[in-house]
Parts: sequence; C-alpha cells; structure tokens
Amino acid sequence: MVNGTTKNIYLLRHGKVEGKAALNGVSDVLVNPELQQQICEALVQHNVAFDGVVTSPLRRCSDLANLYSERVSVPLSIAPEFQEMNFGEVDGIAFDELEDKWAMLDTFWQDPANHQLTGAESLQSFHGRVTQAWSQLLNNPSDNLLLVTHGGVIRMLLAHCLDIDWKNPSLYSKLSIENASITHIQVTQFAQSFISVKAIGLPVL
Repeated sequence: MVNGTTKNIYLLRHGKVEGKAALNGVSDVLVNPELQQQICEALVQHNVAFDGVVTSPLRRCSDLANLYSERVSVPLSIAPEFQEMNFGEVDGIAFDELEDKWAMLDTFWQDPANHQLTGAESLQSFHGRVTQAWSQLLNNPSDNLLLVTHGGVIRMLLAHCLDIDWKNPSLYSKLSIENASITHIQVTQFAQSFISVKAIGLPVL
C-alpha cells in the first residue's frame, strides 16, 4: 500500500483593518502597513515553515501574503473564491451610519441562511464558492500551505471540515475567529481523505 500523504493547511485571518467598525465583505479596506509587517514577522518566527501561500485578492489579505512570500521566497497564488462574502448595500458602511438597517442586520445575524441582505450574496452561494475552492486547494502541491483569508471564509471551511450545518447561525455569532489568528486543518490521504481540525483561532501576535 502506498503511504498516505499529509497536507497541513493553515487558515490565517487577516489583521484588524483601519477605519470604523463595519461589515466589511468585498469592500477593499486596509490593514495598517506596520501591523502587516508585525504579522509577517510573527509568521516568519512561527514554528511551521509554510512552503506556499494562497490569498484572497482583497488587500487586507494580499498585502500580507505578498510581504510573507517575498520575505521567505515561497510561491504565492491569488484565489478570488476565498474572498469574503459580499454583504450588499451594507458592505463597508460603518455600523454607526446604519441606523435604518439595524432591523435587517439583526434578522440576518439570527438566521443568515434564510435572510439575505439587500444586494448581497446569499449564504448558499457563498458556501458553494468557498467549498468548491477548498476542494481545488487540496490539489495544491504544498505540504504546509498558508491561506490568508477572512473570518466568514474560515467559518465556512470549519463547518465543511467538521460536517457542521453551515446554515447554523451559531457558527457566525458564537464561533470567534479573531484577526491575525491561525486555524490549522490537516488532511491525510490514504484510499480516502481524512480531515482533522488541529487548532482553531490561535493568535499569531
């Protein structure tokens, strides 16, 4: 029997973004360059040497991915499918400017699968694109792969790997995935693949 191969995928949520608190989905908000540099250094010192980086195209992720891949000379690829969910008309607008939208937001948080925000991507299509991108990611040749992405994407991937119902609102309201934290998923392939979630939301800094 051929020995199984083990691939480690480290999901890194980008650092805290600048500006007022908002539901930032596809809005291309930035992380302070100094903070990006600190996270990059922490990744260099990390006990795992990542041999490949995949990133969301949004700059809060890709700025860091670029810094890291140049710093340690590992291949970098951009995967648009791993960008955050599109929150439609409330995307990127500061919470304190959304008074008239609170009721809609509240309903959405309580049951995001059945209450789509105006002009937003549905949770179902978000789930579809992220899980499809994940199955492609498993073909990536790296053994220790760093995926720089977003809180929503990480939650969706955890639901997928743990066989949790992705429509469950608790996944979005109760599972904390902090900025600049790593979630480690191990995939071992024998005749079939075995997935093990090794760590969730470990702080990098």
